[in-house]
Amino acid sequence: MTATRTGTQSPALHAADSHDLLRVHGARVNNLKDVSIEIPKRRLTVFTGVSGSGKSSLVFGTIAAESQRLINETYSAFVQGFMPTLARPKVDVLEGLTTAIIVDQQRMGAGAGGSRSTVGTATDSGAMLRILFSRLGQPHIGSPSAFAFNVPSVRASGAITVERGAKKTVKATFNRLGGMCPRCEGRGSVSDFDLAAFYDDSKSLNQGALTIPGYSMDGWYGRIFKGCGFFDPDKPIRKFTKRELDDLLHKDATKIKVDGINLTYAGLIPTIQKKFLSKDVDSLQPHVRAFVDRAVTFGTCPDCGGTRLSEAARSSKIDGINIAEVCAMQISDLAEWVHGLDEPSVAPLLAALQQTLDSFVEIGLGTPGCSIRSAMRSRRPTA
Repeated sequence: MTATRTGTQSPALHAADSHDLLRVHGARVNNLKDVSIEIPKRRLTVFTGVSGSGKSSLVFGTIAAESQRLINETYSAFVQGFMPTLARPKVDVLEGLTTAIIVDQQRMGAGAGGSRSTVGTATDSGAMLRILFSRLGQPHIGSPSAFAFNVPSVRASGAITVERGAKKTVKATFNRLGGMCPRCEGRGSVSDFDLAAFYDDSKSLNQGALTIPGYSMDGWYGRIFKGCGFFDPDKPIRKFTKRELDDLLHKDATKIKVDGINLTYAGLIPTIQKKFLSKDVDSLQPHVRAFVDRAVTFGTCPDCGGTRLSEAARSSKIDGINIAEVCAMQISDLAEWVHGLDEPSVAPLLAALQQTLDSFVEIGLGTPGCSIRSAMRSRRPTA
């Protein structure tokens, strides 16, 4: 018996299948050993494997790295001079690569200044809210920077010489109103230190009194402490005078010369604040994070109540609400509040802000507020 098929047609080719493949041949980045793979474009491809199997080396270290390098090469030589120099990844062939949007594994806000990064700053919604309050807020206090918790207020005075015809020297003043809370420096929290976690006061510095990660007397810090001249490194810390202890703990950055080399000395507390506390604590190395947890106690700033904003920034309101209260709203509630504003003078700004907030709500991210730190992971509410 012979079976005959009539009226059959081959299935229509899916649009995604008409595109080329991304071909990787001989990848040797990190622990990859001559890995070759073909990846279909316009498809969702998932790379799985145990830790250390090379997933990140293939996706980020090879494919994404080459994509970024090719993009950088499209800029002028002048612009490239200000950009990092990226080497071509170790791979024999990498074909079919196009522009890629890289969503890497780095925590948002984990870099410098990350402790101040929020959902609002990461999405530009915070910038638009600052402009909105600078235009509509009552009383009017200043430009958008007056509502920015990462901009300090600056005041200066002096004299300038105007070279126009006969030279004339006149007095001048400069003021810039920033929104940063001066006490907590825009972090929303203040810190208290347990000095017992900093050092063993029964020992001298040369005996290894310091218990701070990286503060070895055999290293660079040891050279600075031994040569600064502010205290005797052979004297037990408990026998320091009040002045010596203050220099050890609180002294501001000061230029010193040790063995003919220009160095900078700063007390332990300002150094720790700059080196450790200016970053998101969760981004620190485990042993450093353990030290911070042991030595530092964080509390809500009593001046700004955790809003990170100055009193002036909190005094300006729209419909009875200040910018700190607006940023504390859930994004879904904030979107509703923005939709309720009717002010033709800022209509384009309101439209852009509404679009941004509505996009968050549409993809299911309407729960966090703009003031939530971007390094924190948002959690969906559970029933």
